[in-house]
Formats: sequence, C-alpha cells, structure tokens
Amino acid sequence: MKHLTLAAAAALALACPAAMAGNEFANSTSTVGGHSTWDSDLINIESVTQTGRGVYVAVLDTGLVPNWRDYFPKDRIATHLGTGFDQSVNFKAGADPCQVEVEMGPLRQTTWVGSTGSTHGTHVASTIIGYNYQSEFDAVAGFALPPIQVRGIAPEVTIIPVKVLADYQLPPAPQCGQAGGKAVFGTSAMVAAGIDYVTRLARAGYRPMVINMSLGGPGLEAVEKAAIDRAIANGVIVVAAAGNEGTAGMSYPGAYPPVISAGSAGWTGEWLFPGAGPRYRMWWLQYPNAPIVPFSGNTTDPTTISEVYVSDFSSRAVLAAGQQLDVLAPGSWVRGPFPGDPGFNHLPWWSNGQGALRGRNSGNFFYVGGTSMATPHVASVAALMLQKNPALQQAQVERILKGTALPMPAVGSRLIFDFDRFADIVWDQGCGSLGACDPVGAGLLQADAALGATP
Repeated sequence: MKHLTLAAAAALALACPAAMAGNEFANSTSTVGGHSTWDSDLINIESVTQTGRGVYVAVLDTGLVPNWRDYFPKDRIATHLGTGFDQSVNFKAGADPCQVEVEMGPLRQTTWVGSTGSTHGTHVASTIIGYNYQSEFDAVAGFALPPIQVRGIAPEVTIIPVKVLADYQLPPAPQCGQAGGKAVFGTSAMVAAGIDYVTRLARAGYRPMVINMSLGGPGLEAVEKAAIDRAIANGVIVVAAAGNEGTAGMSYPGAYPPVISAGSAGWTGEWLFPGAGPRYRMWWLQYPNAPIVPFSGNTTDPTTISEVYVSDFSSRAVLAAGQQLDVLAPGSWVRGPFPGDPGFNHLPWWSNGQGALRGRNSGNFFYVGGTSMATPHVASVAALMLQKNPALQQAQVERILKGTALPMPAVGSRLIFDFDRFADIVWDQGCGSLGACDPVGAGLLQADAALGATP
C-alpha cells in the first residue's frame, strides 16, 4: 500500500463552495448508476451487464470505519454478518537488539469496526461496491464537483466486513534506527479464523462467496494454509494480493498456487498534462461536464497492451520457490475513501465545514497504490462470474480469469509513466537477483472476456 497526499498547505487560502447539509445518497441502495473510473474502464467493466447481485464478498482486512454510511449504500454492507478476530502480542527483547521476539496471547472474536491505525479495508471495499464522493481538495484546485457516486466494479454484491488486521504498539529500538510506535497487522491465527468464519457462513447458505485478502506476509503458516484449503473445498473463491515487494518475490497467501493472486498494473494515461498545463488531478474520473477534461478516465477500447505497465512495486513470482502469479489488475493510484490518519478524527465529506482542509486529517479520499488495490478488482470480477454461474469452483474461476486476460510480455521494454519525473520512460521488467521469475502472470484482467467465457 502506498499513498499520495493531494494538496499543499497553500491551498487552504483558496475559497471553498458551500457544502451540502447532509448526505444526499443516504437512501441509495447501490452505485450502479455512478460514474466510471480509469481502473474500471481498463478492465472493460462498461461492457458487462452483471452487477454481482446475490453474491457475497468477505473483505478480510482492517474492518470498516464507523462512519462507513458516509461512503457506502447501507444495503451493501452486511453488518449483522461482520465480525473480527484479535490476538494479543507481547513483544520481548531478544539477544539481537535489532530483533524482537513475540509471544502470542489467546485468540478472541471482536468487532468488525475498523482499526484506528489504518482505514485500508474501507478503501478496498470501495473498489468493489463504489462510493459517494465529493472532495474539498478538488474545489480548491478549481474543480468544484457536486456530490457524485463512483460506480463499483461489482456494485450490487453484499460486503461482509471481517477484521483480521488490528492495532499494535511496536517497541522502539533507537540503536537500530527504529522509532517504534503504532503498527497495523494480523497474525496467521487471526487470518485463519477469519477464513474459517467465512467458510462457516458459506456452509450455512450465504453463497456464492468470495474472500478478498489484500494482505500478505513472508510465509504461509500451516494454520492459514489449512483454512484456505477448507474454504476452497467448500466452494469459497479465495483471492489475495501478490505483494508489494517487487523483485523480492511474492507474499503469502497470494503466492500459494491454489489461491487466485493479483499483481498490480497501471495506465500510461495517469496524471495527464492537458495542453501545456500542470498535472491534472481529475484524470481518474469519467465525468460528462466541465471542469473535467474530455476523455479523462477513458482508456482504449478494447484495451491495448501499449497503455498498460507493471507497477514497479508489484511482486514477481519466484519460480524456484513454487510461487504462482495469476493475473494483473489496476493497482496504481486508485481513488477511494481513506479517512482518518490517524484515527477517525475528521468531518465527513458532506459536512458544512472544512475538516478535510483545516483538521488534523488531510482528507476523506486518497489515491492509493498497491496490490491491495488490484485484489478487489479480481475479487469483484470473480463475483460477477458467480452471479452468472453460482456453481463455479476455485479452479474454474482461476482458469477463466487467466485464459481471458490480456497477455503481456514477461520481459522486454515498453513506455511507462515515471511518477518521480512525470514523464514516459522506457522501463525493462527485470527480475533483479531472483533468477527466473514471472512479473505478469497471464496478463491484465479483462472483465468482459471473463464473463463471456463463463458458462
């Protein structure tokens, strides 16, 4: 996960339009009629008729923010099915002053209400079901949009929030340059408990069911592997992030071959420079009226390989280690709600105030990049396939997704966008010191082709 803040402090001096008195989308049931974005267009969602209705997607993550209704239609979140799992962790000094030993406490079931250290799970859910949007940062930059809805990839699925990532306090190690402080992570036991909980729901009749895990670690513990195997055996579709380690190899459980793994791709049309003007902040959104630049957010139809690049952070599969990368999906600078950094101390986007500009929180929305953002695109398309054919099993979904992806060369050069220099450069997709590796899997996810191939 990487984030990019949106405006300089100088923007505070600019005038903001009067905000609305309340959330005008409070009674909305879905974002089906919402505006499209570059990432949905890149995988050709506009050519798909399925919306995911009747399918459940369990988001195993940091939970949802308490004010999730500001962003999501209430009908799309199954709060009565949501839960969380927590485990106390005691950090102890080891023989090496730069290492810490951990002692695990008992596992306990807790709430799905989100971590105060990260609102990662809220952003992940927003890709799946869409969200309500208005940003004061747009206004101070000269793009005063009215409140709008952004369409999700599978806007009528039912999200089950399962919190498996929690807040912890790391001890400082100043002699090693480690300041310590708050960290958000989960143990293998927490993740496994979340998977098993979802499997029990599926067996109780809450199906078709997809699990989205925008998380990962350096290895796959036996307890987590067993939970994944049980889920797949019970007809649950399991999708996980490839990891953000680049040429250091994939994370687990994404690298585990039975899991459908998602690497990250970007679009060469990001961060447009219209005419001789500055960087255009609204490039991500398709919007029919001024002040949006015509054709912003519009990718080539059908998608062409020349406008797609592999994100530099996207983990490559180490073939010698038996890792498997399945597909790439949009994961570079995906817009969505990311409120509260730290905590939940902010005004909602619809409030009569300027909390996003003047409060200790820098905004309700961010451009976020990572394979965490690619994963919900893949999970959403799997949900659309299950709406068409609820009997699909894990291996069938994986085979269709890979068989219909837009092929990308595993090695070789192409133009990509360099975010430091904000210019197109030629970049070679290498494997570093990994030896034989796979940076692209079967290629870029294509929703329309996957639905067309679904029996």
